[in-house]
Amino acid sequence: MQTADRRAAGSLGRRVQQIVQQPLDGREMRQALEALAASSTQGALGRQYDVRAEMQAQTQQLDAEFVAALAAVDAEFGGLEASVQALDAQCQGLRRHVDRARRAAGGVAAQAALLADEQRELGLRQAVAAGLLQQFTLSADEARALERVDGAFFAALDALHAKRRACQALAHVGAQQAAAGDLQRELARLEERAHAALLRWTLAEARALGRGDAPAFSARLGPALRRLESHPALFAAATEEVARARRAALHGAFLDALVRGGRSGTPRPIEAHAADAPRFVGDMLAWVHQAAASERELLDTLLDDAAARAQLLAAALDGVARPLEMRVQQTVAALDAPDAVFRIASLLAFYAEMFAAACPPQAPFVEAVRALAAQAQARLGATLGALADAAVAAVDAHGASPALDVPAPLHALLAAAASVLRQHEDAALHNGDAALQDEDAVVACVRGELARARAEIRGLVAQAGRLRAHEQTMLELNIAAAAQHALGAFPAMQAQCADDELVQRLQLQLLDVLKLKSRLPFDRQGGPAELVECVEQFNRSLKAAMDLDVARLVSRLHNHALARGVCEQTVQLFVAAYAQLHQQIMAADPPPPLRERLLDPDTVATLL
Repeated sequence: MQTADRRAAGSLGRRVQQIVQQPLDGREMRQALEALAASSTQGALGRQYDVRAEMQAQTQQLDAEFVAALAAVDAEFGGLEASVQALDAQCQGLRRHVDRARRAAGGVAAQAALLADEQRELGLRQAVAAGLLQQFTLSADEARALERVDGAFFAALDALHAKRRACQALAHVGAQQAAAGDLQRELARLEERAHAALLRWTLAEARALGRGDAPAFSARLGPALRRLESHPALFAAATEEVARARRAALHGAFLDALVRGGRSGTPRPIEAHAADAPRFVGDMLAWVHQAAASERELLDTLLDDAAARAQLLAAALDGVARPLEMRVQQTVAALDAPDAVFRIASLLAFYAEMFAAACPPQAPFVEAVRALAAQAQARLGATLGALADAAVAAVDAHGASPALDVPAPLHALLAAAASVLRQHEDAALHNGDAALQDEDAVVACVRGELARARAEIRGLVAQAGRLRAHEQTMLELNIAAAAQHALGAFPAMQAQCADDELVQRLQLQLLDVLKLKSRLPFDRQGGPAELVECVEQFNRSLKAAMDLDVARLVSRLHNHALARGVCEQTVQLFVAAYAQLHQQIMAADPPPPLRERLLDPDTVATLL
C-alpha cells in the first residue's frame, strides 16, 4: 500500500512541477492569453484577475501537497541511505578479509602454476618418449612373433628392419646419438636372434627340397631366402643347403630315369635305347635340359637375384654331371661310325651352349658338357682317321688294282665324310649359319684325313713301282672323281675334288708315252736312213691303231667324259709336236724316200 501511495505521490509531484515550471511569457502562453483577451469583453479584465488569483491559490495548494509528499519520500530515502551505508560498511569488512586471504593464497597459486607447468612438460616428454619407443622399438606382439617362423614373423622382421633404419637415421642427429646407439644395439641383438632362427628354419625346410624333382615346400621358404640375402654368410649357408638338396634330388631322379623310367613304365628307361647311341645320348641330354627348366621354375619362386638363381642351378646340375659323363664317354668310345659320333658331338655342343646361357659360363657342369663335346669331336677325328688308315693299309697290303679302282675302304671314308658334312651343314643352317667356314673344326678334320689318305696312297703306289706314271695319275684322278661324286655338293670340299692339275699332268704323261711309242726323233737329230726307218715304224703303228691308241690308254679312267677330254687334248698335243717335227724335217730338204713316207700333220690327226 505504501508503495502505491509513493508511486501516486511521485506522479503528482512531477505534474505539479511541470506546471510550475511552465513559463508564463512563453509563445504558446502568450498566444493563449491573447486569444483569451480578444474573446473577452470590456468587463472581463476583473474576472481575469480573479482567475489569476484563483490559479495562484491552487498553485500554492499544490505546492503544499507536493512538499508534504516529498517529505514522505525524503524519509524513505533517508532509511534507504542508512541501509546502503550499513551494506557499504559490511563490504569494506569483507574486502579487507578478501585482501588478507588473497595475500595468503598468492604463494600457493605461484607454486600451483609452477607445478602445472612442470606437469605439462612431463606430459610432453612422456608423449615424445612413447612416440620414440613406438618408432624405434618393437612391441610385445612383434617381439613374440620373432620367436617362431610363421606368417607374423616376416611382418615383425620387416618392422624390425624399418626401425633399425630409423635408428641409423637418428644417429646422425648430434643430440640423439647416445640414445640412438643404445636403441641400435638392442635392435641389432634382436635382429641377430631373428635371423639365426630364420636360418635354422630355412635349413630344415631346404632339406625337404631333396624329395624328388618336384618337391612340396613351404610357401614361406622363398620369403625367408629373400630376407637372408642381406646377410651374405647366412644366405650362403642357406643356398648351399638348397643346392645340396637339389643336387641329391636330381642325381637320384636321373638314375631313375636311366634305369626305371616313368612310374607307370612311361616313358621307358633311357638305357633301353643304349644300342642307338645318338638317341641314347640325346635322350639323356633332353632329360637334363627338361630338369634344368623345371629347376629354374623352382628357383624363380625362391629367389629374386638372377645371379644367385644361376649359381644354384649350376650347383644342382652337378648332381647329374658324373653319371652323364660316364655314359657319354663309354658310348662315344664304343662307336666306330663317324656320322653317329658327329651327331653326338653336335648334340653335346648344342646343349653346352644352352646350359651356358642358363648357368654361369664357367660352371663345372657346363665345362663337363663342353669337355664331352670336345672328346666326341676328337673321337670323330679318330674314326675318320681309322677309315683313312684302313684305306692306306688296303693299298699297302694288296697294291693298286690293275683296273685302277678306288680302294673300298677309301669309298667308305668318302661316304662317312659325306654323311658327316651333310649333318654338319644341316646343323649350321638350323643354327642360322648358312655358310660353312673353312676354319670349322669338322670340315678341317674331314679335309685333313682325306688329304692324308690320298697322300699316303700316292706314296705307296709310287714306292711299289707296279704302275707307270700315267697310270698312277689316272688312279689319283679316279680317287678325285670318287671324292667329287661323294663330296662335290659341299663348297668347303671343292679343293679336295679339284683335278685340273692332275689332268694336265696326265696329258703330258700320255704325250710322252705317244712320243715314246711313235719312235720319232722328237728330242734328237738323226740321219736320213734313221729318219726313214723311224717314219716307216710310225706309219705302221699309226695304221695298226694299237700302240698309239690314246682312248685305250685312258680307258681305265672312271670319268668317261674326262677320258674323252684327255684323249682329245693329248692327240692335239701330239699332233702339234708332230707338226713341229714335220716342219723341221721339211725345212732340211729331205731325200725323196723320206719325203714320200712322211705324212702330213692333218693325216696324222685323222688317223689318231
